Amino acid sequence: MPTLYAVSAERMVSRQLGGSCEVPLAAYAVWDQSQMQIRSFVASVDGKAICLASGNAVVQSVAEAEALGLSVAKDLIAQGAANLIPNVNK
Repeated sequence: MPTLYAVSAERMVSRQLGGSCEVPLAAYAVWDQSQMQIRSFVASVDGKAICLASGNAVVQSVAEAEALGLSVAKDLIAQGAANLIPNVNK
């Protein structure tokens, strides 16, 4: 189950930010003892602007993993990550 939870958190970040092969975004979840930590970033295409976010929580269900991913995605959006993404598709 830990792998399912990690992938669920990572995918939630990607979904919230419109992730695709064209979006410079990363989300990586790992386990530290009984907690899951997720680190994520979004960059401008030229790499000059970067938004970083991370979070950790005790995760015991897919819903909890997705909530953690959503929290990290919201942090990235609050930092302006959404403004970096639309430029990729133009």
